[in-house]
Amino acid sequence: GLFTSHCAHLEAGPSQFTIRVLKMQGSTILFVNSKESEVLEELGVAMPARDPSSGEAISSTILGGYGQTDSSVLAAKLSKRYGRQFYVSMNLRLDRLVAPLFDKALVTYMRDHLEHFV
Repeated sequence: GLFTSHCAHLEAGPSQFTIRVLKMQGSTILFVNSKESEVLEELGVAMPARDPSSGEAISSTILGGYGQTDSSVLAAKLSKRYGRQFYVSMNLRLDRLVAPLFDKALVTYMRDHLEHFV
């Protein structure tokens, strides 16, 4: 099919998160929320640079915030890693202790379930 969707719950320390994924041809939309409340406060987009050898990604914020937002930063990381366009809605307020735990949980989950993302 042209679209596939997926939902999962992740844990990072004491916090629980819901991720929703819509995989399309050439791009992926990722929504990240706390398990308690799903909102759309931010939306960022990133795509690989035209020169694939640069290993860079270009990102922008579409909704919420100004400049680099958590959504656009995560979109750029994912776009760079997987070489495809990512739209990311990261609607979490993570402190400096939980943020690395969340990053690790997301990276591990994506690695183990890659078919839902790329």
